Amino acid sequence: MTRLVGRLLRLQPGDLTRGGLLFAYLLLVMCAYVVGQVARDALFLGRFAASRLPFADMTLFVVVAAVAAAYVRVGRWLGLDRVLVGSLAGFGVLGLGFAALAHRGAPAWLYPVVYVWVGVLGVLAPAQVWTLANYVLTPREARRLFGIVGAGATLGAALGGFLSNAAARRFGAESLLVLVSAVILVATPLVGPLWRRRHQVDASPPAEQGAALPTSLDLILDSGHLRAIAGIVLLSSFVTALSGWQLKAIAQQAIVGKDALAQFFGAWNGSVGVLCLGIQLLATSGILRRLGLGQVLLLLPLGLLAGSLGLLAFGTLAAAVTLRSVDKVLRYSLDRPAVELLYLPVPPASKLVAKSFIDTVVWRAGDGLAGLSVLVFATIGGVGAVRLSLLNVPLLLLWVALALRVHRGYVSTLEQTLQQHRLDAERADTPLLDRDTTERLASRLAGQDADEILYALDLVALGDAAAVHPAVRGLLAHPAPSVRRRALQILGEAGDRSALRRVEELLADADLEVRTEALLYLARHAEVDPVARVHDFRDFPDYSVRAALVAVLTRLGGERLEAAQAVFALMAAEAGREGRRTRLEAARLAERMPLPFEGTVRRLIEDEDEEVAVAAIRAAARHGSLPYVDALVRRLAAPALADTAGEALVAAGTAAVAPLAAALADPSAAPAARRAAATVLAKVGGSDAASVLCEHLLVADAGVRLCVVAALCEIQDQDRAVPLDDVVLEAALGAEILGHYRSHQILARVESADPERTPVVSGLRVAMAEELERIFDLLHLMHPDRDFRSTWVALQSADRVIHDQALDLLETLLKPGLRALLVPLVDPEVTEAERRRLAERLIGAALDAPEAAVLALIGTGDPWLRSCAAYAIGALGLRSLEDRLAAWESDPDPLLRETVRQARARLAPASPGEVDPPGAQG
Repeated sequence: MTRLVGRLLRLQPGDLTRGGLLFAYLLLVMCAYVVGQVARDALFLGRFAASRLPFADMTLFVVVAAVAAAYVRVGRWLGLDRVLVGSLAGFGVLGLGFAALAHRGAPAWLYPVVYVWVGVLGVLAPAQVWTLANYVLTPREARRLFGIVGAGATLGAALGGFLSNAAARRFGAESLLVLVSAVILVATPLVGPLWRRRHQVDASPPAEQGAALPTSLDLILDSGHLRAIAGIVLLSSFVTALSGWQLKAIAQQAIVGKDALAQFFGAWNGSVGVLCLGIQLLATSGILRRLGLGQVLLLLPLGLLAGSLGLLAFGTLAAAVTLRSVDKVLRYSLDRPAVELLYLPVPPASKLVAKSFIDTVVWRAGDGLAGLSVLVFATIGGVGAVRLSLLNVPLLLLWVALALRVHRGYVSTLEQTLQQHRLDAERADTPLLDRDTTERLASRLAGQDADEILYALDLVALGDAAAVHPAVRGLLAHPAPSVRRRALQILGEAGDRSALRRVEELLADADLEVRTEALLYLARHAEVDPVARVHDFRDFPDYSVRAALVAVLTRLGGERLEAAQAVFALMAAEAGREGRRTRLEAARLAERMPLPFEGTVRRLIEDEDEEVAVAAIRAAARHGSLPYVDALVRRLAAPALADTAGEALVAAGTAAVAPLAAALADPSAAPAARRAAATVLAKVGGSDAASVLCEHLLVADAGVRLCVVAALCEIQDQDRAVPLDDVVLEAALGAEILGHYRSHQILARVESADPERTPVVSGLRVAMAEELERIFDLLHLMHPDRDFRSTWVALQSADRVIHDQALDLLETLLKPGLRALLVPLVDPEVTEAERRRLAERLIGAALDAPEAAVLALIGTGDPWLRSCAAYAIGALGLRSLEDRLAAWESDPDPLLRETVRQARARLAPASPGEVDPPGAQG
C-alpha cells in the first residue's frame, strides 16, 4: 500500500514518512484553528456587533507582537523542538480553561479574549509547522511534498469545519473550545519524530536568533529578499482580514443567532476544505513544477482581484462567499506552499528568526491595519461592507508587483548561496601559506638540524619567490654546506640582491658547490665583474666561469657582445647529459639578464631537457617573447612545459593568436597541444581570440571542446563586451545535450553486455561528466548574467540541501523546453531507464546490440572515446569490428595505440595457462 501511494504521488524513498508526519501535524493544527475560528466568530458575533471586530483585530496585533517577542527570546535558550512542544501544550491548557469558564456562565471579557487567543493560535501554530518543514525538507523534497503537506492544512480545515458544524448543532458553540484543546494536544507528540528526521545537523536557534524584535526587524530590512516576502505577507494579511470582515458582516445581516452562524461557518469551511484538498493532492505539485514559482505566486492576488471586483458588482452573500472561497482555496493549495519555498535559500542562521517575525508580527500587522481601516471607513465613515473592496483593488495590484520582485529575489538568493558554495569549494582546494605557517617555517629555519632546515627551505621555495623570508639570508653563514648552497639557490631564483656582499665572500667558501652557486648568483645579479673576484679559476667548474664571463662581456657591450655570443652559443651547444648543467646555466643566465642572442635562446627553448627549456621559456617571457612565438606554440605539446610556454605566449599578446589558432585547428596535432592552445587564447583574450574559439566549439575531440568552452567563459568573465556568436553557442548546446543522451544509450548497452564494468564503463562516465560540464559552461556563455557554473559545482555537492537548491534554481531559470531536456540529465530521481527512453524519443534510434554501441563510440570522433571503443572490442570479444583495430594501429595517439595492442591480445586465441598481458585490465 505504501509503495502504491508513493508511485501514485511520485514520491521518493523517505518522502512518505516525513511528508506524512508533516501532513498529520498541519492537519491537526489547522483543524484546531478552524474549530477555534468558528467558535470565536460565532461567540463574538452572538454577543457583539460586527463593528466591534476592528477593536479585537487591533488588540490581536499588539498581543501577537508581545507573544512573538517572548517566543523569539525563548528560542535563545531552547531548541526549536522544545519551543514547539511547549507552545502547543500551552495553547491546549488555555483552551480547556476558557471552555470551563464558558460553561459556567461566560463573563463579558471572555469572548474577546477567546477571539484574541484563537488569533494567536492561528498565527503561531501553522507557522511553526512550516518552519519545521523548512528544516526537515530539502528544496527538491519541498517541491514534491509541500502540496501534500498543504493538503493537511486543507483537510484539517475541512474536518474542522464539519466537526464544528456537527458539534455546534448538538452541543452548542461553547463546546467547540474543548474540541480545540483536544486536537492541539493530540498534535503535540508529532514534533519529536519530525525533529529527528531533519537534514540539518543542528537547527537549534543560535544566540543571535534570540535577539529582541528590533534586531529581527533589522535582519529583515537588511535583506531585499526578506523585505519582499514581508511585504507580500503584510498585503496578504490585510486583504484576507478585510475580505473576512466583509463576509462576517454580510453573514451577520443574513443569518440570525450564534448557533446558526456557527453552523454556516462550519459548513462553508468544510466545503471549501474538500475543494482545496482535491486541488492539493492532484494538482499542486504539478502546477509548481510546470508553471514555476514566479507564476504560482501571481495566482492568489489575481484571483482575489477578480473576486473583489465581483463583490463590488453583485454585493451579495454569495459574492462574499466566493471571494473568501477563492482566498482559502488558492492560499492553502498553492500560495502557502509557494511562499514557504521562498524561505528555502535563506541561511539557517537567519531563517528561524526572520520567519517567526514575518509569520507572527508582520501577519498580524496586516490584521491590525485591516481592523483600523474598517474602524475608520466602516464604523466611523459609514462605508458599507461591499464598498470596502475598493481598498483592496490597489493593494492587490501592489501585491502582483511584489510577487514579481520576490521571485527575482528568490532566484538571486539561490544564486548567491550556490556561488558562495563554489567559492568555498575553490578556497578549500587552494593551498595557502598564511602568516602562522610562515612563522612556523621561520622557526624551523632557525634550528640546528640541517635536514629539517632543507625541508623548510623547500617549503619556502613553494611560496612567493619575490618575498623570501629574512631568515633565509641568515643561512648563508650556516655551518652545513648543503644549507648554504640551497639558501643561495633560493635567493638567486627570487632575485634578492640584498645579500650581495655576503655572497661575494662565499666565492672563497671551502665547498665547491657553494662557491659555484655564489659565482652564478653574482653573474646574474651583480653590477660588478664577478670574474675579477676569482683568484683561481680551478676552484670553480667550467660552466660557472663561462656564465660569469658571458654576463661581464654582455654588460660591457659594444665589440665584446660578439665574444659573449660565441661563449653563450658554445654553452647552449653542449650536448647530452654531460652538457646538461652547462645548457641549464646558460638558460638561467638568459632568464636573469637580457641577452640579445635570439638564435641561441630559441635553441634552448627547443632543448630536449625540460628544465633547460623551462628556464629558456621564462627568459623569453621576461625579456620579450614575440620573436619566439612559433617555438613556444610547439612547446605546448609537452605537459611539463605547457604552463610556462603559455605564460610566455600571453606576454606576446595578440601576435600569438594566429599561431595558436593554427595549432588549435590542426587535427594531427597532439590533443594536449590543442587543449593548451585554447587555454592560452583565453588568457590572451579579446574579440580575435573569442572568434577563433567559437569556430572550434564543435571540434570532434571532447577534451579540446571542454577547454574551448572553458576558455570562452574566461574571456567573457574578463570582458562582457566581447561578442560571441549566439547561433554557434545554441548549436553547440543542442549538440552537447543530444550527445549526452546518446552517451546514456551507449552506457546502457555496454553495461548490459559487460556486467563487470570494465574500464570502458568508467571511461564513458568520465566523458559524460565532461559533457555535462560543457553544457553548463555553454549555458553560462549564453546567459552571462546567471551563474550556471556555480550551479554545476553545487550539483556535484554531497550536501543534499545544496544539491537540491541547485536543481531548484535550474528549474527556475531554464525555459520549459530546455528544462525538460536538461533537468532529467542531472536529477538523481530520474532513473537510467527513464533517461534511455527519453534518449530514444529524442534521437530516434535505439542501440540494440553491443556492436551498435561501440560503433556509436567510434562515430563520435573523440580520441578518448575511440580508445574506449578499442578496449570494448577486445573486452567484449567483438571480432566483427576487428578491422577497426587494424586502422588504428598507426594512429598518432599513443593511448589509442596501446589500447589497440591490449584489445588484439584479448582477441587472440588463448593458449593453455595464458593470462592477459600486463596492463590489460587497466
